[in-house]
Amino acid sequence: MKLARRAESSSHGILMTSIEKPTLISSEYPNVMSTPPWSCPEADEHGFIPFKLIQERAAGRTLEQFLEDFPVPALLAVYAGGAADGDPSATGEAFDPNESGVQLLTVSIKSTAILRYLGRLAFVTKRPGNPFAHLISVGRSATNDITVAVDSVSKVHGYFVREGDGWSFTDHDSTNGSTLAGRELTPGDKYPLHDGTVLKIGLEAMLQYLSPESLYRKAVRG
Repeated sequence: MKLARRAESSSHGILMTSIEKPTLISSEYPNVMSTPPWSCPEADEHGFIPFKLIQERAAGRTLEQFLEDFPVPALLAVYAGGAADGDPSATGEAFDPNESGVQLLTVSIKSTAILRYLGRLAFVTKRPGNPFAHLISVGRSATNDITVAVDSVSKVHGYFVREGDGWSFTDHDSTNGSTLAGRELTPGDKYPLHDGTVLKIGLEAMLQYLSPESLYRKAVRG
């Protein structure tokens, strides 16, 4: 980091120098000084909103209008529906149940803590005030950008990073691991996220990665 010196004249006519406050240049320090991150005002304390709200916002709107309001990818909490290896994206059995569906699932889900997230989604964006602007963290702790308060999810389970036009996910050496499209992830390695792929963190939290365009199409289909 370079420190700029500025010449100043004292009351005695002596030329003095003072050190200006350092300025971070975006080209040298990407993702540090940028415009404030987009955030969803309707999100709860965990960063989630009901998918039904997205459906209401998409109704009667064009894709371009929708993208102005929701410009970032989303993570939709889904249920495996008995898919092999817990990968609903591989069999098409992923779904986001409505309230009656959630009630029916209570007999088959290991932990009822996950029920609060089904039928809801979180956007891949920074929680206002959180540090590390280039990382979007997810985990059990309430200090994460996205909180999944389920016992099998680690306090800081992993994080998302912008990679060009897309995003990647890295498991942060979590206790119960992560899978992407049924593939077990090696902690510390980056894995690109593809539209519609399901990321499983812990033993039962399954999040379907949706681009803004796919989220719109899903919302208007109903």
